[in-house]
Amino acid sequence: MTMKNLIYPAIILGMLSGCDNKTSVNNHSQVVAKVNGDEITVHQVNNELQRIKTPVSNPEALSKKILESLIDRQLLVQEAIKLNLDHTPEVVELVAAARAQIYAQAYLARKVSSIPPAKEDEVRKFMAEHPEVFSERKVLSTTDVVFSNDPSKIDYDTLQTKVSNLDELKALLASHQIHFDILQEQIPSESMPKQALSMLNQIKVGDLLFMHDDNNKVIVRSVNSIIDAPLETSQSMEMAAKIVNERKRQQFINDELSRLKKLAKIDRADGVLKHEPANQPETFSGTQATHTDGLKGL
Repeated sequence: MTMKNLIYPAIILGMLSGCDNKTSVNNHSQVVAKVNGDEITVHQVNNELQRIKTPVSNPEALSKKILESLIDRQLLVQEAIKLNLDHTPEVVELVAAARAQIYAQAYLARKVSSIPPAKEDEVRKFMAEHPEVFSERKVLSTTDVVFSNDPSKIDYDTLQTKVSNLDELKALLASHQIHFDILQEQIPSESMPKQALSMLNQIKVGDLLFMHDDNNKVIVRSVNSIIDAPLETSQSMEMAAKIVNERKRQQFINDELSRLKKLAKIDRADGVLKHEPANQPETFSGTQATHTDGLKGL
């Protein structure tokens, strides 16, 4: 990471909070440090703590670490402002973009907070519609061969017809001088792409699963074992409730955006945004599956 990458986010954060913490909205919170007169408060430290989603075993030690990070950031903000970087076009644009993102997220957070949680019958209905994730859940043990999609070196449209196992695949890739990585994976049903999930009952040990991800990588998975691993009712209810609630929130956001667009006057300048079309990853036919976030789209 370059110093430029360190400074610009620091400037954005500093400017959005007023840069001079003595006049910020946090000036009534207990001050835990001063950096050349600029105050860092308990409120700021707690805000950073709240962004950490994983369980924290020692909050006090982590708070001290966060405080040191905030001190470092404030030092960078002060030095950046001395260089008038807060007035450069790039930083002004970044600050405006960050502010707009914060406002949009704050609005959506306020609106979705009023959505009632999923009812038990909704949760049970979702579970019944997707037994492969709950009562019929499985865990696949696979060996994966991962490589970049390069049509200039190999014809991926016919790749599935040329190989029947990973040894043949590795030999084929080596003959075309294509670098590949080998990974061992344990894949529960809920982490599988939607298309692979729909054919879960048809998958057998020894099958090859051809997939691609969003980074133009091809993933060929050889199934080593398939283990039945149904979830207990309490686990199923908890997982299903999270999924249903997230679907409700996403549907609300989509509906809200549609509503706002209908009320707004939006003028688009046609022909201004002209870009060369991006290279799209090759796709497979037959048993292809897009490597996504598992349950998305169910």
